[in-house]
Amino acid sequence: MKTLISILKNIGVIALAILVMVVGTIPGNYLMEVLPGPYLDHIIVCIVTIACVMLLAWLLSTKVLKISADELGIKPRKIKLLYVLLAILLPIAILIFYTVLSGRAYVADGVELAPSIVYAIFSAGLMAGVTEEVIFRGIIFRYMKKTLGTTVAVIVPAVLFAALHITNMETFNLTDLILLLLAGSSVAVMFTLMALKSGTIYLGAIAHSVWNMLIIGGIFGVGGIVNGMDNYSYLIIPIESQSKLLTGGNFGVEAAVPAIVGYIIVAVLVYVIDKKPLKNGK
Repeated sequence: MKTLISILKNIGVIALAILVMVVGTIPGNYLMEVLPGPYLDHIIVCIVTIACVMLLAWLLSTKVLKISADELGIKPRKIKLLYVLLAILLPIAILIFYTVLSGRAYVADGVELAPSIVYAIFSAGLMAGVTEEVIFRGIIFRYMKKTLGTTVAVIVPAVLFAALHITNMETFNLTDLILLLLAGSSVAVMFTLMALKSGTIYLGAIAHSVWNMLIIGGIFGVGGIVNGMDNYSYLIIPIESQSKLLTGGNFGVEAAVPAIVGYIIVAVLVYVIDKKPLKNGK
């Protein structure tokens, strides 16, 4: 009975955490409509959205869930440079792999570099990276770890994180779905291990933001589909192969086998490096 009650509480917390994400983006969505583009809107909206989501996450955690800012992972801590390097090298390795594979890249017609950079850094990168880490590796993971244990807290939010990205896809079949769930769960586990090792959401936020900036942000785009949508990036890296194992199907290269292998390698390296903090749950 206690286990059932705990599970129901966790479902409620997941719903509240998603609500925090939705409500936290409302001011930014309004500002996006009224601020002049193509620079100020992305920059201001990014700052406002991150501030709103983090404030709401802090209020929910400290006032309702009784999880301190330190437990939530929003208190700044020193992060090992090696972890940061791994976070940066992963998307670079993916870009190099597909550049070598295709042998050519080209600048898309009608796409300007400066707006693409601003969008990549602020909207696709920092805003998405920080807010999603606060919700998934902050509220949901920390509460689930506290009530159901570390193993459940690593696996369940990872699958949930992957499943929510299905909404990005206009069409998909079974192969697309399997690839997305494998990729989304793998990268979520990687982010979770980073949160566990560093004791903060910020290492995962760095990895998440840099990945988004370089892979889906609009500066570089691999293949015809990026993040489940048409590729409108500045520099296009085509994929000649039709194999979904290389293209990631109707989600894009984030769900392709090279990316999945990259997530797993980085996750293993994060786990292996300095095991003591993970065992102690710090």
